[in-house]
Amino acid sequence: MKKVSLYVDEELWTKFKENVLRKHGTLRKLSSEVEESLRHSLVDEELLLGPFKKMEVNIDVSVTPEKIKRNRPRLRGPPSEILVREMRGKRVSKSLP
Repeated sequence: MKKVSLYVDEELWTKFKENVLRKHGTLRKLSSEVEESLRHSLVDEELLLGPFKKMEVNIDVSVTPEKIKRNRPRLRGPPSEILVREMRGKRVSKSLP
């Protein structure tokens, strides 16, 4: 066993304690419920990543903002805000005498 100190949002912690109290009728099971939640999160991760590891597929692909910008398609015309501004201007000019 390892004793750990954590910073947790107060509202979240209160809701968690209420859930444990409803489930067990006491707060003595807080540590075991936190441990169970941690185990579930690790199991979920293993379930998601397990098949990829078995097939030896690398899923640690890091995408940087620069890489995203480089792969964006190039625009062929003026930006949409210019087009909208022109349409609004025409509408205003038609309504004026």
